[in-house]
Amino acid sequence: MASLRTRAAGVVLEKKGRVFVVHRSLYKDWSLPKGQIEAGESAARCAVREAQEETGQSLRILGFLASTSYPTRFGQKTVFYFRGEEIRGPLASGAQKALGAKRWKDSETEAVRKVEIKKAAELLSYPEDSDLALRLPPAPKTSIFWADFSLVPRSNWLLFSRTLSCFAPERILFSPGALSLASFYSRLSGAPLSPLGRAGRGERRFAVLSLPDEFDLKGLGIFPREPGFYCAQIGNAAPASFVPFSPYPAVPRIL
Repeated sequence: MASLRTRAAGVVLEKKGRVFVVHRSLYKDWSLPKGQIEAGESAARCAVREAQEETGQSLRILGFLASTSYPTRFGQKTVFYFRGEEIRGPLASGAQKALGAKRWKDSETEAVRKVEIKKAAELLSYPEDSDLALRLPPAPKTSIFWADFSLVPRSNWLLFSRTLSCFAPERILFSPGALSLASFYSRLSGAPLSPLGRAGRGERRFAVLSLPDEFDLKGLGIFPREPGFYCAQIGNAAPASFVPFSPYPAVPRIL
């Protein structure tokens, strides 16, 4: 197993053509919000936790973007980056409660700036970060997060819910067999529930808990192969991505 010091996760947090960059006093650099994955933590939860600590913003992730790798004195380090967007109000407070992570300002973060993408690419200290900012696809109009509830034993409900909170869905759609798991998350976060097939049209980001044959996954370009969250970003050409809810050292990857 790789050292915890060689695995990290981060977020490209974008709003209206501007991205958040942070200056870290310890490293004297400008970087995208990121940090080390803790023991037993999913890459998704780490990404949200670190981005909130470093920027002070409440956010959710919309799917996996890319990974970067570079040498360190502990070995080759890999950072898994997700796309993020700001959230506010009850949605943010509910997702934070379900996330189970305290909010505090990272002592290493000296300054936070929200700058245009081209300016961010010039400001960032690492070419990999600059390339990632420049290649950021248009924001999706809708994101659907799907999971096969039968693959989540009751002992993993809390872990699963903490990963689901990273996406902060506005509504949970469920098939009859997934009602208990959906209700568990709803009690944690306050997210409303709807039976599968009765979705409201107002939500832009929602989660579906069902079996593969109960939801049109192929129509979304999603082909489930193992337990996790499959994220379909509707409204652009972004591919579906797989984001595991299992603990480290599981890593996300593009399908």
